[in-house]
Amino acid sequence: MAPDPSDRTNRQVLVVALLVGLAVRGAILSQTTHLGTPIMDEQQYSQIARNIDAGNGFAWGPGAPTSIRPPLYPAMLAGAWKALGSENLQAIRALQILMSLATAALVYLIGLRAFGAATATWAAAAVWLYPSFIFYDFLILTETLFTLWLAAFVLATIRLVQSPKALFAVACGASLGLAALTRSVLWPLPLLLCPGLLFMMRVPVARRLALAALVLVAYAAVVGPWAVRNTRLQHVTEIVDTMSGMNLRMGNYEYTPDDRMWDAVALGGEKSWVYGIDKDFPGEPITEGQKDKWAQRKAIEYMRAHPAVTVRRSLIKFADFWGLEREFVAGVQKGLYAPPTWFEVVAGAAIVAAYALIVLAGAAGIWLARPLDWRIHAVLLVPVVLIMGGHTIVFGHSRYHLPLMPIFALYGAALWVKRGRALRVSAQPLRLAALASVAVLLAIWVRQVVVTDLDRILSLVRHAG
Repeated sequence: MAPDPSDRTNRQVLVVALLVGLAVRGAILSQTTHLGTPIMDEQQYSQIARNIDAGNGFAWGPGAPTSIRPPLYPAMLAGAWKALGSENLQAIRALQILMSLATAALVYLIGLRAFGAATATWAAAAVWLYPSFIFYDFLILTETLFTLWLAAFVLATIRLVQSPKALFAVACGASLGLAALTRSVLWPLPLLLCPGLLFMMRVPVARRLALAALVLVAYAAVVGPWAVRNTRLQHVTEIVDTMSGMNLRMGNYEYTPDDRMWDAVALGGEKSWVYGIDKDFPGEPITEGQKDKWAQRKAIEYMRAHPAVTVRRSLIKFADFWGLEREFVAGVQKGLYAPPTWFEVVAGAAIVAAYALIVLAGAAGIWLARPLDWRIHAVLLVPVVLIMGGHTIVFGHSRYHLPLMPIFALYGAALWVKRGRALRVSAQPLRLAALASVAVLLAIWVRQVVVTDLDRILSLVRHAG
């Protein structure tokens, strides 16, 4: 039998993408030898990792244990430093490059099962070459590791739905647990996932119940010990970290700024998000967890008392979440990075263009190029809905949509492969929904450019000139 020409094309696309991605990352790695950890989040992850490596545990220092961050990323840093050299940031960056490569491989496997070889090829290539993924490979942040575990969870769940077996149930629960220990936004997902699996698995009811329970047990085995440690340390129930209530409060109180809501962390005095806590705990020592629960309670009280303000802010947070990716350019303008001017311009333009292309194609593809199996469609969309919904309530930042881009790359690649056929076979309501999704994204970006980013863009143009 003669070889299928499309198979040869797919292999060529993957090989070219692999080589280009490796070459770009290798060139950048050679230029980041002296790059430290200029971002506060990077500094905090590194500080905790140093204390783990020094034998102080998950702590800010000797005798100062903390639950402020999810544990997996600092633990990964500490493990890598113990094996490859203490505080070796270049080793971490090289490791994260391998993680991105593994993520692209997982995306390919998801694409094969959800859409077919052609879609799998283009989606994997797009993820591997995605400029923002390349950028975050060189930052000491959770994006690369979280995206890897999220992709692993999606693949394991698809395998479980298609072939209900104990091995896939364990992989599903364990990978979800590891993802939750990297970013806490996913820790409530088993509450939706396990009941949903009862409807998606096509086996006798007793076996469905057993496999869904096994998913929950595997998840609990991963997350449970950390949750017990946190709860004992903080004297309140804390599953992953003590940031969720604090973040909810910063995004939902009297002085939350409408633009860049996360900047509430810098407000002081009576405008501080923590103002008034001493009245509720007069003269009492307060743990991180108690502060977190206080902030959560105050935020919910404010949201209930001000529903109109909450809705308006949620719309802004939604727009911020899907905003254009401009973290690299913002970092350059703040003096965090000092690349050559030509690289700043090329990289900044590539980041924005790649994001716009993939998210627009993906948003349309969700409606027009869905997998034939509705169960796979549901598995792909559940993380999108949960992560987007969580940040719409708390506070949105364009950095937080990055782990969802492999899913959008899959739908965008499926739309590219089907092209005109996707429009011909889709019902009119689906075409209108795709058009509305694209229109909403374009409106968000126009608002962002006009309202918040115009000065930054003009500054970049003047700098380039």
